[in-house]
Amino acid sequence: MSHHELPNTIADQVFEFIEYTNQSIFLTGKAGTGKTTLLKRIKNNSSKKMVVVAPTGVAAMNAKGTTINSFFQLPPGSFFPGDINLQNLQAGISSIQSTVSGLSYSKDKLKLFNELELLVIDEVSMVRCDVLDVVDAVLRSVRKNNLPFGGLQLLLIGDLYQLPPVSKQEEWAFLSKAYPSPYFFDSLVIRRHPVLQLELTTVFRQTEEVFIKILNDIRNNQIDEEGLSLLNERYDPAFKGQNDINPIIITSHNAEANLINKEKLAELSGEIYTANAEINGEFKDLGIQAETELQLKVGAQVMFIKNDTGENRKFYNGKIGKIKSIDQGEIYVAFPDEEPLLLEKSAWQSFEYKIGDDDVIAQQQVGEFSQYPIKLAWAVTIHKSQGLTFDHAVIDAGKSFVAGQVYVALSRVRTLNGLILKSKINKDSLRSNREVLTYLQPVQTEALTELIVKAKERFILQMVLDRFSFRNIAHELDLMDNDATISQANIPLLKAQLLELQTALHTLTQLLDKFLVQVRQLHEQNGFEGQQAIQLRIESAKDYFTKELTIKLLNPALKMIRVKPKNKIQQQVQHQFQKLRQQIENKITLMHIGSGLLKEPLKTMDYTDWITKHRKQQVVVQDSASAQQVVRLELF
Repeated sequence: MSHHELPNTIADQVFEFIEYTNQSIFLTGKAGTGKTTLLKRIKNNSSKKMVVVAPTGVAAMNAKGTTINSFFQLPPGSFFPGDINLQNLQAGISSIQSTVSGLSYSKDKLKLFNELELLVIDEVSMVRCDVLDVVDAVLRSVRKNNLPFGGLQLLLIGDLYQLPPVSKQEEWAFLSKAYPSPYFFDSLVIRRHPVLQLELTTVFRQTEEVFIKILNDIRNNQIDEEGLSLLNERYDPAFKGQNDINPIIITSHNAEANLINKEKLAELSGEIYTANAEINGEFKDLGIQAETELQLKVGAQVMFIKNDTGENRKFYNGKIGKIKSIDQGEIYVAFPDEEPLLLEKSAWQSFEYKIGDDDVIAQQQVGEFSQYPIKLAWAVTIHKSQGLTFDHAVIDAGKSFVAGQVYVALSRVRTLNGLILKSKINKDSLRSNREVLTYLQPVQTEALTELIVKAKERFILQMVLDRFSFRNIAHELDLMDNDATISQANIPLLKAQLLELQTALHTLTQLLDKFLVQVRQLHEQNGFEGQQAIQLRIESAKDYFTKELTIKLLNPALKMIRVKPKNKIQQQVQHQFQKLRQQIENKITLMHIGSGLLKEPLKTMDYTDWITKHRKQQVVVQDSASAQQVVRLELF
């Protein structure tokens, strides 16, 4: 069975959660359990409008996404929650409240945020708690929705036993006043609104039962003397490679890996050949292992840093070989028992997410980096080994490894026999953070079926309640309020009218929020066994809000539209009120549609079909509403 086939029912259930519910999920799993493969499946097959972000350039490049800071335009540094005076904040830290207030997004970016349905954060183990809280605050603000992350579904992917969040000591000394640990799960939003924990359990990288058990025991802080003894049988401090290709050294520090590679290259006779990368367009996140200036010699040990996408798959991420020859720009790499391979340059792309006129969210390539997909491979850091697979490796765990680093290093290797230890491993170096052990409580497989049913019910209810959202009306009023041309005209009647409309909408929004809470409570009490009571409440709300929207917002808007414009400013004002009128009428239409969605009793077996059908209808209704808007505007 290939690595890309997932015979794991949990993977199928994760996909079902993503596609047919709005349940936020933390997807974890040991190294090599197929988290990346499942992410590719979701990206390729889900109908949800999604973006993929990651904490670092390397992680973002691996996930073919963008960095969190780039996507949300966050400033560098840390973020402090709560109300705090700016003078009390030290350098490098800003308050979440002031950060959100200071951010300015383009019209297209705001539209993208509002159309988004699923936010995927890959390598979430490296995301600091304060970063997740500021993302939550941004999304609530721009989406005008006080649900966690503005009502977005989250898919958090990562292994908490691997690399932890990075936090400057002086900044963490301050942040620790608000957070128990730097991990994402200690963010305020996740502590208040826990996500569902699901774990992939089938290991694809390792197949030896003994080695898999050792790795599992290390993860769980349960390794015994027998397991430790087996591991330390691989201790060989005087090891010197005798073969043509030597095992790569995995070390903790960048400077050490660079020094080893530099010294080994210098030991080789012959001239240095430098291959220069080509960069086109914007390539802001140079989070790739490929080098701008790649220095090689004949005999240099190299590893591939990309998978071969061709039909024959001659190399993979982490495969090690030696430079056989360099002649007139042609570079050949040799492997044991294989034909030499002629190197060709590979391309890495940088992306931005854009939203089109059809409201489809798409990745748009904005830059490209072209270079040979190799790097010197006598040594590599643990950080840069993440995601790689080695047949053989020398692990130097003698230096100060942070919690989880030894596990990451060990789990890069396929077999126990492929492992050489430069220093003995003791239990102290294998420690896992207590916070991680306390937090991790993945749901048992047998409980998932019932959880999916309940999550589908909540999603169905949310799809109905979304028809009642006043977000688009509020957005239209904001556009009018912030229109520079209209503001400069200084029309007192218009300012008074806008204030009256905004006040009325604010009051209705508060009532709407209470209604949404009541309906969700009804559902929590009885599920869809109480569908009739939920339906009656929804119909009453439809009648009430239709009446109030008509009296408080639609009629005043119509009044402004009927005033004959005398100049260009008044024409623009009228145009804006026509758009507002259209949003109000669309909302009344959507509420009427929404009030009929739960009239017929729903059975569990029908949930998936109901969701599929009404997601498609939702798009049709929105498209027809947009078309109506164009037609009606042409009449005035």
